[in-house]
Amino acid sequence: MRLLGAVFFASFIASNLPAHAEFERELGPLASAASSQIVQGWTGAVHDGWFVLNNQQASATEQTLVLNAGPAPEAGRATKVTIAVNSSKPSASLGLIASNPANKAICLMEVVADKSVKLFCMENGQQRNIATIPNVAKLDGTDVIEMVEVPGVTRFLLNGRMIGDVQGSPALGAQIGVMAYDTGMFGIANFSITSDGENVPTQPIVGSGQGGGAAPQTADTGSQPAPQTADNGSQPVSGSGGDSGPLPDFGGDGNRIASVYFGLMRSIFAHEFGHALIGELQLPSTGPEEDAVDIYSALQIVEPTMYPSGDKEVDDMAIGSASYAALQWYYSGKLNEMKGSAPSPWQDEHTADLKRFRNMLCIMYGGNPKVFSSIADGVQLDERTRFRCSDEFNKQNRAWRKILAPHTRSGEWHPEGEQPANAPGAAIKTVFEPSSRRVGNFYAAKLSGALTGYFDNLSQTYVLPRPITVTFRDCGQLNAWYDPKEGSITMCYDLFEHLAVMISDVETGSAQGGSAGQTTNASAPDSGGAAGADLDELRDDGVAASMVLFQSPYVGPTPNKHARATVITTVEVVKIITNGRKTLFVDTSGLQETLQNAYSLPDAGRDGSVTDSLQQPLDEWLTEKAGGDKSVGVVFFGKGLRDRSSYNAALRAATLGWTTFWYRGGLEAWTGNGLPVSK
Repeated sequence: MRLLGAVFFASFIASNLPAHAEFERELGPLASAASSQIVQGWTGAVHDGWFVLNNQQASATEQTLVLNAGPAPEAGRATKVTIAVNSSKPSASLGLIASNPANKAICLMEVVADKSVKLFCMENGQQRNIATIPNVAKLDGTDVIEMVEVPGVTRFLLNGRMIGDVQGSPALGAQIGVMAYDTGMFGIANFSITSDGENVPTQPIVGSGQGGGAAPQTADTGSQPAPQTADNGSQPVSGSGGDSGPLPDFGGDGNRIASVYFGLMRSIFAHEFGHALIGELQLPSTGPEEDAVDIYSALQIVEPTMYPSGDKEVDDMAIGSASYAALQWYYSGKLNEMKGSAPSPWQDEHTADLKRFRNMLCIMYGGNPKVFSSIADGVQLDERTRFRCSDEFNKQNRAWRKILAPHTRSGEWHPEGEQPANAPGAAIKTVFEPSSRRVGNFYAAKLSGALTGYFDNLSQTYVLPRPITVTFRDCGQLNAWYDPKEGSITMCYDLFEHLAVMISDVETGSAQGGSAGQTTNASAPDSGGAAGADLDELRDDGVAASMVLFQSPYVGPTPNKHARATVITTVEVVKIITNGRKTLFVDTSGLQETLQNAYSLPDAGRDGSVTDSLQQPLDEWLTEKAGGDKSVGVVFFGKGLRDRSSYNAALRAATLGWTTFWYRGGLEAWTGNGLPVSK
């Protein structure tokens, strides 16, 4: 069982509802609803600290438990509940609901049995979808849904990760509660409603409480997901079988197994897919194509490590698979050196293995030096090279995103995309042929689901002119290739087997390849004009909130939401200054005139990645200016609505765990409201 434990669900027997006082520990203010709102076909009881709604017969029915909460107070209100879902129906769900019967409107964020989360509103008989994110729920009994309200707007979060905002809905300001749907068992615990002006909404909203945030992966954004873990039967089993050839099991370490086999696949496929992008999209290539697609491969591999999901198992595998994607070239190069192999022939279009490793590691280290410093240390990557790698990553990342932008759907992971999110395009089809080799059958049987999802995601990212078929098969050769005539990519099981055996031999010692092991208490300005100017600071310019830093030159439309920071307007900035709360104001515009007592720090809005070498000095600078108090809020602003540098800076700081606000209107809105600036 995925939730609460098999023992709990096997032993649970529905019983008559006791007095609501017995539910207060689990349901808090919802306890009385449990005695009066249970509908036919549903039952409810307390079991092991949970209030469990049970529905085994009434398919496709809903059960709500709600209370009259009224409008959110000025100070804000937070509703929180721990939930669990166990059902054989993929569509079964449990979530937090805001309901207004008088207006015939609801807004619901639900966790679904397929691990997805959905946020939508029903208003005037019309459904308005706000967010759908797959594979984000843990379904282990620890999922926490939170609804943070201030008058007129509500933010929904799952496990500390922002899912979406609802503004001005007729569903808000009346009832609050929970809703379960379809057959199954639905656990509810720790339901609470609190109002705290000190914490709502100024507390940081970041993923999993670790400051790193998580990368929302919606079906239409073209996000780059972290590798998915294989199922419980994914461990290779030593011994004979109907198929032949070795199948290294890496000491039975499940994470290492997944890291090696997924890392090899991603590295080789991303290289060939780079060729396919150049061929299918007729991209210019100003240098050797083999080197160019090696760089594309490295960029694809490092990206999941830069935007962790918050799930330790998934994040560890993202790092592990990225590491082995690079180390295959290091091990191969070192083995060739030991064998006295001559350098690659001058006419070979592929760069020698150790050079390929250096190029790939440099991109990975430049994008995430903290994660890949151990490999850099192990292979003795010199400091001079490390220093250049940050610039190398930024340059190559910028170049590939720019060259692919005309063919990329715009979304939170691809703000540079010039195609609409619903632009039509061809799909990537995946075929796993049966194999005579054990490694081949391992890929086909155990990893095909995760790999197919990865390829589907690429189909959603790029607008392809024709379908591309990716075939995994026995080839009788150590190879993989893109065929421009057929529009196909062939992935050879033979090559995966060869590389897996090589890695196993090196790391177990049977082959000696060498292992790589400003604080301001500002006085309030005259706020006589702060109530308004013609500038709409929250207007929607059609740009998605990005988890990726905007690229230089940082000029263009900006989102009206932020992936990790709280968006504030001039009115709210004035309130912050007026109440004297200790706050840092950081200006990324580079202009001479700015808000009184604000710090100018244009570099904070640089592009790159949120794990690059700028992060540590930025954190140290903020810590110094805040006097070591990381609870101090930080407000980032720039020239105005088209200044993307302030968005970048807010994303960097929020990733570091700072309580971060993005003043989107910036100096344009401040001066437009007649408020003073100083040099």
